[in-house]
Amino acid sequence: MQNNQKKKIAIVGGGVVGLTSALVLSSEYDVTIIAEKVGVKSDSWKATAIWHVYLVPETEEILSWAQYSLEVLCKLSITDKTSSVELVKGVELFRNSEPTFPSWSHIPPLFKMLSENEITEYNNYNNRELTTAEIFSLQSKPIKWGYHIEAPTADMNIYLLWLQSKVVASGVKIIEKKLNNLNELSDSYDLIINCSGFGARELADDTNFEVYKGQYFILKGGDTAPTVYVGDDDHPLGMAYMIPRAGEIMIGGSAEKNVEDLELTLELDDTIKRAGLYVPWLRTCSSADQARQPVVGIRPCRTTGVRLELDKTSFKIPVIHNYGHGGSGFSLCWGCAEAVKKLIAETEKPTHTKIHS
Repeated sequence: MQNNQKKKIAIVGGGVVGLTSALVLSSEYDVTIIAEKVGVKSDSWKATAIWHVYLVPETEEILSWAQYSLEVLCKLSITDKTSSVELVKGVELFRNSEPTFPSWSHIPPLFKMLSENEITEYNNYNNRELTTAEIFSLQSKPIKWGYHIEAPTADMNIYLLWLQSKVVASGVKIIEKKLNNLNELSDSYDLIINCSGFGARELADDTNFEVYKGQYFILKGGDTAPTVYVGDDDHPLGMAYMIPRAGEIMIGGSAEKNVEDLELTLELDDTIKRAGLYVPWLRTCSSADQARQPVVGIRPCRTTGVRLELDKTSFKIPVIHNYGHGGSGFSLCWGCAEAVKKLIAETEKPTHTKIHS
């Protein structure tokens, strides 16, 4: 590569992490995305896409990526409505653990622990049309604590199209093809950014994946639909959440460790009943009228967390790995893209040799 030429970078992976990395790098480098599926064709469209630090270690580095990403997303919610990013308030409830401030509680624009009175009210099941057995099950595993939060969310079908349009407008080239080996790119590029998600199990020979299957339904919204989300992951009958997003309502869900099939096993009526425990609108809606789409996906978790590092030895040209974001790809992608950019800059600094007199 001549000094007056831009470094040619191949980004492998066309999901939210790959697209975001491409956009961040496009102003300084000659960037090409290479992926079998890009944007809404990728698995990223399946994300519930609400900012959260989920299924990744809560290290200082990861929290810094989460904070930077949240700042970008909050800005987008104000400056570019076409991105579909918006802030939504919600409540998270916990039954299995003792009260504790999450390590990331300082990051969202709103975070407040539930009061004792609020917890008591959430544990009150009168007038919820539950059976005696259901009430007994819930009372045997009561809510111990929770918090109020406000965080960004996005309709991924809109957000990914928005992101891809920004990438194309910035001059990034997109090649839709399946790669079997990263070395296929060694003759055409100076550097590879590996954003292949779960595909890195083969492309990077990574044996540290510990995937989690997720399932949810998308329901139609409406004028009377809820605007505040509720998460009750410790519900005794299974994970339960209700998230309003861009005029839709997402209800779920599941986090099935090391299950990789894409078979829908959630029952819609059961999911509505669980997710609607604290949401009257859900309990009274007709599943036949409301159901739009079931979504089943695999979260690309790793036992050792996100892999974001320079690899100079495994392939013919240097590779920066940026994958394994668990259930936090939407929440970390902007911060991780900036980290990749800084890592590239570090590799470009001249090496100074000390001269001994």
